[in-house]
Amino acid sequence: MTKRRTSAIRTALGRVLTVTVTLMVCGGAAAAIIGGYSLIAATRDVAPGSAAPRTAVGVMSVELAQGYTVARRFTGQIEAAAQVDLGFELGGRITEMLVEEGDVVAAGTVLARLDTTALTPERAALQAELAALAADAELARLTLARGDALTERGFRSVAAQDEARLTLARAEAGMAAVRARIAGVNVRLEKSVLTAPYPARIGARMADPGQTAAAGQTVLALFDTQPARARVGLPPELAAGLAVGGTVTVALDGALMEATLRQIRPDLDPNTRSRSVVLTLPESAAPVLGDTVALLLTQVVDVAGFWAPLGALREGVRGSWSVMAVETTAMGDRTLSAAVEVIHTEGTRVFLRGALPPGARIVAEAPDRVTPGQLVLAQSE
Repeated sequence: MTKRRTSAIRTALGRVLTVTVTLMVCGGAAAAIIGGYSLIAATRDVAPGSAAPRTAVGVMSVELAQGYTVARRFTGQIEAAAQVDLGFELGGRITEMLVEEGDVVAAGTVLARLDTTALTPERAALQAELAALAADAELARLTLARGDALTERGFRSVAAQDEARLTLARAEAGMAAVRARIAGVNVRLEKSVLTAPYPARIGARMADPGQTAAAGQTVLALFDTQPARARVGLPPELAAGLAVGGTVTVALDGALMEATLRQIRPDLDPNTRSRSVVLTLPESAAPVLGDTVALLLTQVVDVAGFWAPLGALREGVRGSWSVMAVETTAMGDRTLSAAVEVIHTEGTRVFLRGALPPGARIVAEAPDRVTPGQLVLAQSE
């Protein structure tokens, strides 16, 4: 009887303890909920209507343009106004080379000579032969004159006169032939002397005294002393926009100067598909022949768009680009993404084309700091 009563008491106590613990847990949870709600309500009461601070961004207005200009630079080469490779028309041994590389010579200056020792006695022999024929002609002339007087008086036959006349004709013909041979020797003597065809500067010297030069072999390279020229290849559309006689800007050895457009080639280079233009450089330039020169041109591209800083671009997928535009709403300035096309880059700015009206505002720098639809504090730059 006692054991049964003790077991019943323990069971009752366990049930009471369980109910008590359950009530304590529920009460604690309710107290936590009520406390949290009270804290939130208290916070709202302290700072009603407050929000997170807005991000400040620099904005700029879109100014549409109907095109842009591009500074183009084309490289060319310096060349002489005229260049010639000189050589003797006749072969022979060179006896004198009278100039050195780099010398400046006037037109007609003797530059080199060939050995003419074989031509001098040949011309002397021909002159002696000419003198003998001249004597024969004079004798024939005197004989013919005397024969004419005798023939008039009947003391000389007509046949003898004809013979005397023909003898004189043969002597004169022989004299003409010898004179032609002497002239040929004189030409060979003249061609044994190499002279400058125009005022020039001596370039390469390719022979020395004692050397035997073949006919036509280059002995000296000459460059005209006139102002140097530059040859530059241009795209056909740019070359067509230039005019002969106009001035253009060139860069030579870090200095800018004005050059005159001398000629525009009418054909295209088959390798580069460009048209060559020839420029006359100013006399004060004094460039080194074979050096490079840059022709500076400004090209106008007719395409509508607007300029923006390079930092205003946002890179999208598959090579697309966009800018972060800023629109005004009742809640304030809000960002939105606008697709653009990059037309041209120039240093730290880009020329863009997109569906943005004139006066539209875009984030000028670091648009990745904000997201589309975010309220921002716009600050004009």
